[in-house]
Amino acid sequence: MFNATAVGANFSLSSCSLDDELNTAAEGTGLAFVVFTQAIVELPGAPFWSCIFFLMLLALGIGSQIGLLEGMLCVIFDIDIFKRIRKPYITGCVCATCFLVGLIFCTGAGEYWLKLFDSFASTIGLVVVAFLEMIAVVFVYGHEKFTQDIEDMTGYRPGWYWQITWRFLAPLIMICILLSSMCSMIMNRPQYPAWVASEGATESLFYPDWVMAIAIVIILIGLAPIPTVFLLRRFQCLKLDVNIHQGSIRRIETTVSTKEMMGDVDMDNGVQGWM
Repeated sequence: MFNATAVGANFSLSSCSLDDELNTAAEGTGLAFVVFTQAIVELPGAPFWSCIFFLMLLALGIGSQIGLLEGMLCVIFDIDIFKRIRKPYITGCVCATCFLVGLIFCTGAGEYWLKLFDSFASTIGLVVVAFLEMIAVVFVYGHEKFTQDIEDMTGYRPGWYWQITWRFLAPLIMICILLSSMCSMIMNRPQYPAWVASEGATESLFYPDWVMAIAIVIILIGLAPIPTVFLLRRFQCLKLDVNIHQGSIRRIETTVSTKEMMGDVDMDNGVQGWM
């Protein structure tokens, strides 16, 4: 009895409130496994809805994996080095590699690694990619050519709203988002919620320096293809215009159409058909 009392006196646990726990868990994995789960418990026939809910999460996860895997495999299949290897072997190697990398999220510190990837893999890197893509289309390729391409394909010419958005509003908004994100990261060092077992609660701590180095590497990995391809083409180390997939070459060699995609005659016939 004395030992139990002494051990209990060392804990400074506050009152446990379900509302407080739900408020603090309303983000990340806690949103799916705590908040939604508590809402399902309140429904009639909770076991049935719980099975349906987690089957939905499983289906969403598998669907996302298939989409991401197809995106990676299409790029790998178009590289000349891998064209002689059978596609099932390449697919198996990619899946095995992703599986081994994903094991880090199943360790005791998996929640922290998940938080790290969620915070840095899809934030500043994607903003920079979107900004450079917009600059390439609007200012390098030319907004007039882009507008003409849309008109040729759809028969509709984007009006002044889209012109102003593409040329002025979108670049300005992207620059503001990028600068604000970088300033926020510099002024406020990123933190993560660390679990304190003695108190039964989480405590916000700063990421160690080596973790911040990993975060920077994660950001640079997403940006690396842009300068890499630019340098390869600038110094003519890689002829991207020549390295086209053989299937595309066969389709190009069939016949070349000299008719416009959508001309005035097509538009007139379409209008008469609707009339």
